[in-house]
Amino acid sequence: MPSGPVWFMILSTAITGLLLVYAVRTHSSQRSFFLILATFCSFLYSFGYLLEITAPTLEAAFTGVRVQKMGSPFLVLLNYLFMRDVYGEKRFGTRGYCLLFALPVFNLITAQAFPLVRLHYTRIRYFWDGRIANCQGDLGPVGVLAIAYHFVLAALTLWRIAKHLRGEKGARRRQSLCLLASVLVPLFVNIYHTSSYDRLRLDLNPFAVAVSQVLLLYSVHRQNLLSVVPLARAQVIESMADAFIVCGGDFRFLDANQSAKRLFPELGALSLGEEISWAAQLRHGEELCLEVDGGTRFYQIAKTDIAQGGRCGGSVCIVLHDITDKEKQLKALYDKATIDPMMRIYTRAAFCDLAEFILGSDTARDCSHALLMIDLDHFKRINDTYGHPCGDAVMGAVAAAIRDSLRGGDLVGRYGGDEITVLMENLSLTPLLAVVEELRAAVGRTVVACQGRELTTSISVGVAYFPPGEARPLEEMFVRADRALYKAKNGGRNRACLYEEDPLPPVF
Repeated sequence: MPSGPVWFMILSTAITGLLLVYAVRTHSSQRSFFLILATFCSFLYSFGYLLEITAPTLEAAFTGVRVQKMGSPFLVLLNYLFMRDVYGEKRFGTRGYCLLFALPVFNLITAQAFPLVRLHYTRIRYFWDGRIANCQGDLGPVGVLAIAYHFVLAALTLWRIAKHLRGEKGARRRQSLCLLASVLVPLFVNIYHTSSYDRLRLDLNPFAVAVSQVLLLYSVHRQNLLSVVPLARAQVIESMADAFIVCGGDFRFLDANQSAKRLFPELGALSLGEEISWAAQLRHGEELCLEVDGGTRFYQIAKTDIAQGGRCGGSVCIVLHDITDKEKQLKALYDKATIDPMMRIYTRAAFCDLAEFILGSDTARDCSHALLMIDLDHFKRINDTYGHPCGDAVMGAVAAAIRDSLRGGDLVGRYGGDEITVLMENLSLTPLLAVVEELRAAVGRTVVACQGRELTTSISVGVAYFPPGEARPLEEMFVRADRALYKAKNGGRNRACLYEEDPLPPVF
């Protein structure tokens, strides 16, 4: 019947075996390469020690030691290299890896070659107390050097974790704390075991190594250690002005930098895997408009799948870039191209484009439409008498009076020179004519101060009206409105005339 320590090591070996299967099957990330190798070495270490403590003879026990030595010389080094990958540090070249692995490989060779070569062990003794066996070896120079090498690598690993742990918060801090525990557990157990003189003590190092691998794989699975970004890169991302958010494939929260949390304070209260309430805007949108500090800001949404092993890993990196200044510049360019700078109404091209859009809509046939052509009376006289600056001021004031007299949805544009055109819809004829008269009166009340004088003007208006069901092409509407304007000007100006079909000639 196996003793308690033997059952303990059977459990430890089973755990490392399951961890190895899990690491190989579930992680294809390039950064998981050293973790998988370390888990394999941990399994060899635990399995070899199980063979050792159940061995009935010295030869059988040393076979277990040989199995251990196929994994233990590389454990600390592989975990050190894995930590470097996690923190996004540059990988070594071929020469660097050869130098790092030189001592562990030499340690492996000298341990396997005992007793022919007594560099790792100088002597091996076998102990048995009825519960467990123990193969005790007196270390040679290579064995001592290997232990020192392991402690140096452990110190370097701790130093890297401590360096990145300072100032970290949230998920990154939890990741680093888990990494720290995965190093400290086997380190303390190893120090205790190395300093102990009990010949038949149970070696807890294989179990401590298994606990270390459990912690690492827990961080991989539950804290997205490999799915998110390396922690060193995360520090760079933390300092970004752009909002940086990492979501799962279903747009559930994984991580966010401080810029994102300032933009969306609710992210600070979310735990890993919780649903983001406004995820639909991120999933389907390309731009986002937000009220920030009392003003409107625009953000461009860039989404990138996080690849693992050349395949999409299911996680999504989202960057929100502030394009408010760009939007303002684009709006200014748009206004410059579509808004007449002097009259602050649409240019002729912009007016025609918008009018064509309105008249071509599905509901256009069910609406009435009216096109007004407006001309300033005797405008040339103003320019010739007072100069173009005064003429420009008068045109600007007249355009403002017209805008203020119309409804918000009415379309107003500069047709050319001192002519203004207006498109109105959903007005019957009688209210339309009342609006036109009020518009003409409003312009007549407009006074422009220029060169110490108060200038006034009047307008002539041509009206082309189309009841519902009689929509016409825009060009035909212009022709009719222009004929009505001509009639108003010939009739003495400062009046509005409605276009009417000419009566048919008499038939004899």
